[in-house]
Amino acid sequence: MRTMNRRTFLRGAGGALMALPLLQSLPARAQAQAFPRRLVVFYTPNGVNPETWFPAEGSVEDDFTLGRVLAPLRDHQRRLIVTRGINMRSGEQGPGEPHQKGMGAVLTGTHLQEGDFVGGDGTLAGWGDGQSLDQFLADRVGRDTRIPSLELGVRVRGAEVRHRLNYRGPATPLPPNEIPATVWARLFADQQQGEGELLQLTRERRSVLDVVRRQFDGVRRRVTPEDRAKLDAHALLVRDIERRLQAPQPGERCLAPAQPPLLDPNDENLMARHTELQVDLAIAALACDQTRFITLQMSSGANNIRFPHLNSNTDDHQLSHAGPAAADLREEWVRRKIWYSEQFRRLLDGLAAVPEGDATLLDHTIVLWVSDLAQGNTHSHDNMPFLLAGSGGGALRTGRYVELDGVHHNDLLITIAHAFGQPIETFGDPAYCTGPIPGLLA
Repeated sequence: MRTMNRRTFLRGAGGALMALPLLQSLPARAQAQAFPRRLVVFYTPNGVNPETWFPAEGSVEDDFTLGRVLAPLRDHQRRLIVTRGINMRSGEQGPGEPHQKGMGAVLTGTHLQEGDFVGGDGTLAGWGDGQSLDQFLADRVGRDTRIPSLELGVRVRGAEVRHRLNYRGPATPLPPNEIPATVWARLFADQQQGEGELLQLTRERRSVLDVVRRQFDGVRRRVTPEDRAKLDAHALLVRDIERRLQAPQPGERCLAPAQPPLLDPNDENLMARHTELQVDLAIAALACDQTRFITLQMSSGANNIRFPHLNSNTDDHQLSHAGPAAADLREEWVRRKIWYSEQFRRLLDGLAAVPEGDATLLDHTIVLWVSDLAQGNTHSHDNMPFLLAGSGGGALRTGRYVELDGVHHNDLLITIAHAFGQPIETFGDPAYCTGPIPGLLA
């Protein structure tokens, strides 16, 4: 395994310091650079059975018992926000059947365009009509990394509107990469930097800092009190750079995982293995600061797959349509949803295992679990099963079960944008936007 650490930081730190004008206007207080915020979107198809997803009856905001499907997340409960009462209405205008509408709207907050994609009931529709939240944020705060965003998939098995979540813009979908070996190659294959070169870079940057420090000492004695205050403020930045050369940074403790074997993404018997690899690559990509925006798409709105690894061989889409009277089918589907929850826990466990300052990578990340429907057998978009994990560096108030009264899901997207420092008033269709959801932001 190859160490992936401070390359970009080391190359830029010294030069940036030398380029700063020492006696021009500077902030009165230089603060240490915060760890970056990240976003991971985790998608599972066709909604949930509400009785197995939402917290148990009698649960309240700060004292709740996770439902059966989410029970594997108990160890992370203080980092969760379980929501209830968010409706996804913005996608219901325009063409398309519920699965098409849900896939196109969940991250864009818009309806579908007209088109020729045939839905499950024969309905015709086109692509989504807006940019997805991950791409909106990547454009604004994701350009400091080598890869602005990373789209991952597991058994997506299609290339029309029911198989796409991410949009660069209207009718511009981004396909998820379903092959872990090629994901690994994109992330790590061209990183040939050795430990010796990194050590040399570190020494060079420390030498630059030594020069800057001596310049400060010599100049400080000859300037006015006003300029001395400016120099002292800038010296705080120098000391922070020096401290960060010694301390772990995003990617500092990162080890690139072993290169995965080239596996057939369409082999249903390898679904569990593919999922493990994609989750682990997502964690490594964030830990190595290769990207800060990731989508992990588990199947799609069409979702005609089986789960041999669970000895569950019914078509998943069919299972999602089973009503209350079909107890056996609903139980089979619950087992699959619990397995998804276990993969979500694997993601949270991995992020929580990476230290960043006094916190962890998970604490500086927002993980959003979404679906295209609220409930498969009703095809409803009301009371969507949206779950948040991680606070995004303290931007969200976690450890809560938040019951809402039919707010629009566009406002959830707006809330997340605000958590990333983007104070937008609308996202997607303005008719379904009122602003950030009260009480979610810290």
